[in-house]
This record gives sequence, C-alpha cells and structure tokens, in this order.
Amino acid sequence: MSQPFKFKLFALLTLFCLFMASGTFAKVTPEEADQLGGTLTPLGGEVAGNAEGTIPAWTGGMTGIPEGITYKPGDLRPDPFTADKVLYKVTLQNMDQYKDKLTELNKELFRKFPETYYLNIYQTRRTASAPEWVYKRSKRNATVIEMTEDKVGVINHGLTGGIPFPIPKSGEEAMFNHLLHWRGVSRVGAYTQANVFSNGSLSRSGGGIVTEIYPWNIENLDSANWNGIYYKIVVDYQIPARRKGEFVLIRDHINASEHPRMAWQYLPGQRRVRRAPSVAYDTPHPGSSGLSTYDDTFIFNGAIDRFDWKIVGKKEMFIPYNNYQSDLVQEKKLLTPNHPSPEVLRYELHRVWVIESTLKEGKRHVYGRRIFYLDEDTWAAVAADMYDNRGNLYRGHFALMTCKYELPACAKRTEFAFDYTRPDYVQNVSVTGLKHSLRNDIVIEDNFFSPENLRRMGRR
Repeated sequence: MSQPFKFKLFALLTLFCLFMASGTFAKVTPEEADQLGGTLTPLGGEVAGNAEGTIPAWTGGMTGIPEGITYKPGDLRPDPFTADKVLYKVTLQNMDQYKDKLTELNKELFRKFPETYYLNIYQTRRTASAPEWVYKRSKRNATVIEMTEDKVGVINHGLTGGIPFPIPKSGEEAMFNHLLHWRGVSRVGAYTQANVFSNGSLSRSGGGIVTEIYPWNIENLDSANWNGIYYKIVVDYQIPARRKGEFVLIRDHINASEHPRMAWQYLPGQRRVRRAPSVAYDTPHPGSSGLSTYDDTFIFNGAIDRFDWKIVGKKEMFIPYNNYQSDLVQEKKLLTPNHPSPEVLRYELHRVWVIESTLKEGKRHVYGRRIFYLDEDTWAAVAADMYDNRGNLYRGHFALMTCKYELPACAKRTEFAFDYTRPDYVQNVSVTGLKHSLRNDIVIEDNFFSPENLRRMGRR
C-alpha cells in the first residue's frame, strides 16, 4: 500500500471517527430535504389530501387577513368561516364508527355525558401557514440541526428559526418540533383561568398578565450571540386574590441536560425573589387548582428527559381547528357543566403525528405514559391522553387552534384539562369574555425576563 493512499485512508478514518464521536451526521439527506416544498409542505406535512377527499390538499394556508375581515392587533379575531355548516355529529351512538379518529378523552366524555357531549364536525380547512423565512430555515435545518447524544437537547450550530426537524426520525425530534414550532414571537396580554363544576359554577383559579417571548422565532435574532434560551415568560398573577402581587419567571434552554429550566418566584408576603425549581415537570399547577401539572401547559412544555419517546405513526383524527368562536362568545355560553359547549367548538378531520412517551426507569412523574397528537401542518401538540403509573387512563387535554392571520401563524389559544377522578374541568389561558386578544407580535427586551426586574415589579 502506497504512502499517499495510506495517508488518505487514515485521514478518512479520522474524519469518520470524529463525525461519529460528535454525532454530526445530518439526520436528513439533501434529497430527502428536497421533499419540503414539493410532496411535503415547507414545514413537513403532506401536501396531498386523503383518498376520500375529506382532508383537502394544502395550498398555502391562510397567509393574511381574510377578505371582508376588519382586524387590528389586539382585537379579538373575527371568524372568517361563519358560513360553514356542520357536516355531521359524532355522538355516543355512532362513536364506534369513528373510534380510530377519536382521542381517549373524547371517548370518555361520550360515555360519561351521553346526553350533552358530542362533536360537531366541519369542513376541514388547512389554514396553517408561516412567513417565507420560516419555510426557508426549516429546509435549511433539515440537513444541519441534530439532537444531543442524550436526546434531551438540540445542537443548533448557531442557527435559529424554523422547524428544527421537519422530517423527524424519532419521537424526541418530533417533540422538539412542538416546543419550537412557529406561533409568532410572543404572547402578551391579560388572560383568565377557571375550574368549571358539574352544576355550572366556576372558580377563578388563575388570571393576570402574561408576557412570553420565543427567541427562536425572532427572524433577525443575533444567533451568534444567542444564549440558547428559546422560551421566556413572566406571569403577573392578579387572580385569585390570594395570589395577587405574585410573579413567576421561567426560562427554558434548548439543551436541558446542560442548562435545566431556571425559574423564580416573587411572593408579596416575603417581598423577595426566590429560585423556584419546583415550577416544572409534574408539580401540580396552582392555576388549575392542581388538576394539571406544570409540564401540561401547551399540552406539553419543558424538558423531555424523564421519558422515552417514540413515533407511533401518523393518522387522521378529529381535532379542534379554526376555533374563533370560543373567543367571541360569552363565557357562560362556552363553559357549560361537565365539558365546554359542543355548539361552540369546531372539530375538523386532520392528520396528526402520534407520539408516545413512557416514563424512564428510575425517573419520577405522576404520568407513566402519555400519548400526544401533533398537528401535521404546524407541529403543535393539540391533544394528549395521560395514564398513571398503573396504566390506568388518568387525564386528558385538548387545545383550540386558531389562525393568527395577521402574522401569519396557526397556533393554540385556550386549553382544556380533564381529570377522570374529579368532577371539574379547567379552562386555561383564555380570553373568552374579555374585549381583547393576546398580542403575538411584540418583541420584549431581554432584561425584562430577569430576577432583578421581577424584584422591581414586585416592589413597585
């Protein structure tokens, strides 16, 4: 063997070993990535409709304020689909005909409340869209961004924006698509929460001013100097009265194994800011009176390190979509006894990714297994079925999707949580009954999300 050949072979083997050690092999080939914007939408959904024609092809989504709609940021968004009629109802009587398209929560509510619970199924409208720069970065990400070796963080190589894994190969990648999906750059404004009881009464379990920012979604972010924090929130609690004056600050890093969640609380009785490591995972969420956990918010949020994740597959399911009416009606019309009013909610047939999480051996969590349903057109988790550590169905959640047509983006608004051991359910992060919507286009200065600012706000 000649010396030059030996040298070349050694060099190739060295490079191979370096790539293997660092995990820098791209998850998707350039040929696979070329499907994005072709047979796949720019974010990774299937462009084609289904064979039956009940799911249409994606043609670009809703890319601006619809014709005939008057809207300005901060307004409640008018419903562009008021002329749509109910195609059919799913009830306890015909549930078996559609059982493969229903969450376990749907089935349980049919059984418990057969006289009042049903789903109104409307025409499927694939309204999801995003700005062009989000599409371009998603295609770039497909061949560049990868998971950390322990599969609980993302190596972004100094890049930000877009769906990180538009053609996912693992459950962990799919869940990071959810965590980093496009929903605008922020969420700012007043909101309410309520526990609703079987007699129709409700308890204000939470409410106040929320200020969230998603740095990953800022188009002109200086990614070279970005600190890796993809989610920041400050909550100014004003409801219930016992929490008035309390503040919570949370910051989530893209690599949770090296940088776990950082959280702080300002408690007015103590007049000081304290670290709050318990504001994470399965700590009961006080805003739901303990009916859900901190990592139930957004259907799922926070670190993924306590579970093993796998892609079960993709399927067609009925999910709440284009639910403008839930913001526009009076609260008492939406929050009916036992479950939200079926007359207000709009369900459509969409394809979803089904992701299963199973608690790792030696880890602790109130849930032993969770099944998540991720909308294929946005990657947002829109529903989940949760099981306890004995394998029993325990809780179920779903979120209402609406299109923020001014951005454009299709994202969640109100979330509902059910616990099968309790008589009440929770409405979370709602503007129902308020005269405004949450803003999704305001970039907040970084120093707002600091313990020092929390102290200033608490003492003002």
